[in-house]
Amino acid sequence: MRPRSIIAYVLVAALTTPAFAQTAIELKKELLPKIKKAQAENKDLGDALEEYNEGDKALKDGMQDEATEHFKKAKAAMPADAK
Repeated sequence: MRPRSIIAYVLVAALTTPAFAQTAIELKKELLPKIKKAQAENKDLGDALEEYNEGDKALKDGMQDEATEHFKKAKAAMPADAK
């Protein structure tokens, strides 16, 4: 392969991968204050709280990918006024 084609390949690969993928811990740190605030305001979190708790349990059990998915679901399920 030519050096230019290698550089082009690397550039395309870098551009097609997600620029910022949040880890389970980052998502947990983002969600926790929002959940605490919503609970203090007696807002119904419903599925968001359930997904958060499942993510927390998965994280404690060492299942990073599963925890990330639960935290993403919790973030999506947060009530609009709690985001």
